[in-house]
Amino acid sequence: MTSDRSGILVVEDQMLQAIHLSMSLEREGYEPMGPCSSVDEALDMLDTATPAAALLDINLGAGTTSEPIAAELARRKVPFAFLTAYSRDIPIVESFPDAIFEDKPVNDLKLRQLLGDLMAPAG
Repeated sequence: MTSDRSGILVVEDQMLQAIHLSMSLEREGYEPMGPCSSVDEALDMLDTATPAAALLDINLGAGTTSEPIAAELARRKVPFAFLTAYSRDIPIVESFPDAIFEDKPVNDLKLRQLLGDLMAPAG
């Protein structure tokens, strides 16, 4: 397993949003990993590489969420943010009370700020 210091895992089940987010990451000088549209796809990617950070859509369709991905990232101490178009009144918020939540869509300025918050040294 390798570590990609500039790689940002993108988990988004809506293809247009995934492409937009990936292109925005590239403009900011990051290497998008994915995009992944399912839990299995993201976990498979994490089997081969550890990203510097991750951007996770909460709702991945068909009643699934990115919670298992977030749990694995937390275990690896990889910073991540949830991106959502929904209310924050959802169970995943309770599971990750210290996580960053950002409303979708995310424009380039908001993405730059979000990545700065995620990549800032702890302490």
